[in-house]
Amino acid sequence: MSGDWRDDFAATPPFAHLTAWTEALAGGRWPALEQLDELACRAGVVNAQGLSIRFQTQERRCGQVDYEAAILASGCVPTRRDNWHDLLNALIWLAFPRTKAALNAVQCRHLASGQARGPIADATTLFDESGLVLTGCDPALAELLAQRRWREAFVTHRRAWRDTRAFLIGHAVLEKLLAPWPGVTAKCLFVPAAAPVDADAPPAWLDEAVARVWLEGRVADPKQLFPLPVLGIPGWWAANEAPEFYDNRAVFRPPPP
Repeated sequence: MSGDWRDDFAATPPFAHLTAWTEALAGGRWPALEQLDELACRAGVVNAQGLSIRFQTQERRCGQVDYEAAILASGCVPTRRDNWHDLLNALIWLAFPRTKAALNAVQCRHLASGQARGPIADATTLFDESGLVLTGCDPALAELLAQRRWREAFVTHRRAWRDTRAFLIGHAVLEKLLAPWPGVTAKCLFVPAAAPVDADAPPAWLDEAVARVWLEGRVADPKQLFPLPVLGIPGWWAANEAPEFYDNRAVFRPPPP
């Protein structure tokens, strides 16, 4: 999606983990790719082969296989200028560099020429575009969400969210949240934490932990990523302070029979 630049696009809670980067880009106009390159260079962002990540102007359309292969071979991420989808992808490279490098490596491994596309490639693509990491000390909340026991997870056990953090990785979901509606849904991966995460920026250990999940093949099917309507997360949408918000079965769907 292209459109007018908005300096305040990351002013809402789902974008809080990107604030360090978005503040550096604020300037009343679309950031140049060279600005993104500079941020990536300062942070030492590299791909799975240790090559520095750079954001290169995308001159032509390319399929997913060519796109992922180019990143792994050169470190250059094809990026459309003045484009929200690609800018948000770049910001996730900055915030979750190890995770993005791992996803790219796994994509290349399972999308190689001559191989039929399988569930691991599907799961990796799904997480890259629509993923969310939930982290906390108590897995019970994640279990309730995975079972779609929405009122228990969001109302009965609302206090549990004080020690639980959600970080969006899927840049397609972030793009949807530029003009949010209640049905925006991510695919969730739970990563246990030894202590509550209290910072907006994702800690390095979490980035490394998510990367290991993918590199070690612990997600082998898209079904292992459970759906989470993101505007149900406490603090992310004012309307969810009312318990009846979670009664909308078109958004908070019951589990399949």
